[in-house]
Amino acid sequence: MVTRYQGDLPFHHFLKSFFREHSKYGSKDRKQISKLCYAWFRTGGAWKNIEVKEKILASIFLCQDEPDDILTALKPEWKDQFDKHLSDKLAFLEYVGLRLPVDEVFPLYDHISGLLTSRDEFVLSHLIQPRLFLRVRPGKEGLVEAKLRSAHIPFNIFDHTIELPNSTDIAPVLTADLEVVVQDLSSQRTAEFVSKALEIVGKKARLWDCCAASGGKSIMAYDLDPSIDLTVSDIRPAILHNLTGRFERAGIKKYRSFVADLSIEKQSGQMFDLVIADVPCSGSGTWGRTPEELCYFSSVKLERYIDLQQIIIKNIESSIRPGGVLLYFTCSVFRDENEDMVEYILKNTKLELRSMQLTSGWESRADTMFMAMFTSPA
Repeated sequence: MVTRYQGDLPFHHFLKSFFREHSKYGSKDRKQISKLCYAWFRTGGAWKNIEVKEKILASIFLCQDEPDDILTALKPEWKDQFDKHLSDKLAFLEYVGLRLPVDEVFPLYDHISGLLTSRDEFVLSHLIQPRLFLRVRPGKEGLVEAKLRSAHIPFNIFDHTIELPNSTDIAPVLTADLEVVVQDLSSQRTAEFVSKALEIVGKKARLWDCCAASGGKSIMAYDLDPSIDLTVSDIRPAILHNLTGRFERAGIKKYRSFVADLSIEKQSGQMFDLVIADVPCSGSGTWGRTPEELCYFSSVKLERYIDLQQIIIKNIESSIRPGGVLLYFTCSVFRDENEDMVEYILKNTKLELRSMQLTSGWESRADTMFMAMFTSPA
């Protein structure tokens, strides 16, 4: 199956179509097939010169920490290694002639940001599925904990964050947007930047979330300061339609929204105190959730994102009032979209850098995000 997939749509959509076409597979078969395929993707571009079956077996060996029926049947001599630490498994595979070339697992390995503490550890983190994170809405902490315990769902809680196994279905238990927001841990950590920006611009700030997408950061900004004067935009009308329901559940009643293609339109007229630009990007900091990208992302795609990011910055700069703030976010680990974009902004706009950081969420089985704060000269 993996050889039929060409990376032109998310793999979970491809799987649905495949299983509709091949109805002979039962639920257990579908689960096993999905597991094997995703293990294959998690080793990315490595092991290109070995047979498909061998790569799948070696991949599932690295991704599983408990015995697997298929692996036990086909590689019984590996059975005693299943519960070993990843470093021991890698050493074992090297011993049997299957060394994993880490720099070939992740596409454009040489483009990974130097702000990461360890590129190789980051790459190897893709062998493990990330966790599910929820941000608890203000005042809902006790209610959320009680509901999870009542449903016998195991969880960890810290600050305002709930950590759960990725496969957890919260829909029957918690009300999304009213009680919790599904938001990755690193995305939640952007709250520090948003909070600092709101301190700079003051109360009743005119805030424009210019690439709003699911609206998670708009809801977070509202939770930090309900007095904000919120405007959201996106290139996709359907996204803004969905935001209507999300904001209603979140209790956000006063806001404006409009469709904007920031790749061609320079916004004029209204000025904003704070602009959040969570720009379209490679998403390379989230590929633990969509590991098929490890096999199909290319330098051509990266260049397209860089061009788009530069255009968006040019088209929104004039909407930042003097003394206002721009927050630039990506969920990318490529320096081209992060540090290099900061340099581009400093050279091609009047904006001044206040701070930047890369949150290496892989250490917590979360995504990785880049954050930068700029101010417009008063």
